[in-house]
Formats: sequence, C-alpha cells, structure tokens
Amino acid sequence: MAVAYNLGPRLQKVADFVPQKAKLGDIGTDHAYLPIILYETHQIERAVAVDVHEGPYQSAVSAVKARRLSDVIDVRLGDGLMPLKPGEVDVLTLAGMGGRTMLEILSVRPDVLAFVRNLILQPQGAEGTVRLTLLESGWYLKAEALVEEEGRYYTVMALSKEEGWNLTELNEKVCLWEERLRPFLEKEETVSANFTNLIPKLVWQFGPLVLEERSELLGNYLREYANILIKRMEQMKKSSSLEIGVKLQEVGDELAIVEGFRTWQRQLV
Repeated sequence: MAVAYNLGPRLQKVADFVPQKAKLGDIGTDHAYLPIILYETHQIERAVAVDVHEGPYQSAVSAVKARRLSDVIDVRLGDGLMPLKPGEVDVLTLAGMGGRTMLEILSVRPDVLAFVRNLILQPQGAEGTVRLTLLESGWYLKAEALVEEEGRYYTVMALSKEEGWNLTELNEKVCLWEERLRPFLEKEETVSANFTNLIPKLVWQFGPLVLEERSELLGNYLREYANILIKRMEQMKKSSSLEIGVKLQEVGDELAIVEGFRTWQRQLV
C-alpha cells in the first residue's frame, strides 16, 4: 500500500489555489509531493516537476516512480523555467524561495510564460516587490492568503492573466488605508510627517487583500511583527551611531502603522 503524503499548511494553500485541470509546472519541486497529491486528487491533468539540485531531483524521481506516475509527472533537473518547453504548462507554482529569485526565474523565459495563465507563488521575502512587479507587467491578483506553519507566517498569492484585481484597483485599496490610518497616526506625537510615504510600502508588503481578512491569524501576525520592531528599536537605542536617530524614527513610524492596522482590525472583528 502506498504511503500517504501530507502537505503542510503552506503547500496545502498553494495546492488550494491551483485551478482544476491545470497543466502544472512545479518549480523547486523538492520531493514532488505537491504535483503528486494534486494529480492523485484529480486537480491537475499532468505536471512537470523541476528542481535545480541533484538531491531533491533524485528524491522527486523516486517519489513519482513509487506512485507509478512517471507517465503524467515528468521530473526534470534544471534551473527555474529552463527545462520547460513553451506551451506544455499553463500554471506555475513556486514556493519556498526568495521573492526576487522568483522574479528572476519568471523573467528569463518569456516564451514559456506567454502560455502560462496562472501563477501560484509563496515568496519568502520581497512580497511587496513580487506583487507590484507582476501587477505592473499586466497580471491580476486573484487571491492571497496568510498561513502559519511551525510558528512562521507565510503569504501565498494567486495571480492570473484573466481575472482578479488589477493594479489600479489595488492602488485604490492602498489609498483607502491612508484614509483609515491617518486619524490614528496624527494623534501619535512620536510619528513623523513622512508616515504617509510608508503606508503604501507596508500595505504592499503585507498584502492589500490579506490586510482585509480581519482574522485571528492576521492579528497574531501583526502582533508578532510589532514585537520584532520593538526589539529592533531597543537594540538600536544602544548604538552610539550619529545616524541612529533617523533610523529609529523610521522604525518607530513603521511600528505606529502596524499598530494602526491592529487597531483597525480589532474595531471590526
């Protein structure tokens, strides 16, 4: 009897966002558990599983063979989209890598990307840059969700060429946050006059759709993020650097905005 594979919350959310009947390209596949489970649950038609490292590639080959799925899941060794042929996949999943690395991977094969209709991404860092870069390239933000796994928080985002929120619509949400937070921040004596410049950056970082969830999970994430900023400020105050005052103000402004997000959420939960 075959061993049952289980996805953690992070990859399970990636799987949830993959559209039905997809021809999947799973980049950085590791053990290929994601395409295996998606095929065995009849969510995808077939997949190409790619990994740049020999060890994970061999693990993926073994896992696919053990499930007798080699005819429908093609495991390839290579860097990013380089092993793919134009038109053989219409959905890409990339998870567990830096956001800037993702953007580099997506940029080097426009011929492959031309046939892709959906991107499911779980960047680790530079989330705001990922959102803005792809939206500016014409993608729509279809959905995004915050997940927690082993005490860490991750954002999974689904982008589409055909449906979702465009950049103009999401910029309207950013402006709305400026209106929501202004009354709170103007009461804070320690906040600088430049706080309005920082709000868009943080909205794009946390996610314009994530911030509207008003969930317990988001509340926990914002609290943890605020605690990190407080600890950073405590460490910075020990410095004798002449530039520390400016940096302290920047972190203080960021903390005030995060507390504004938390206040807004508590008022509406």
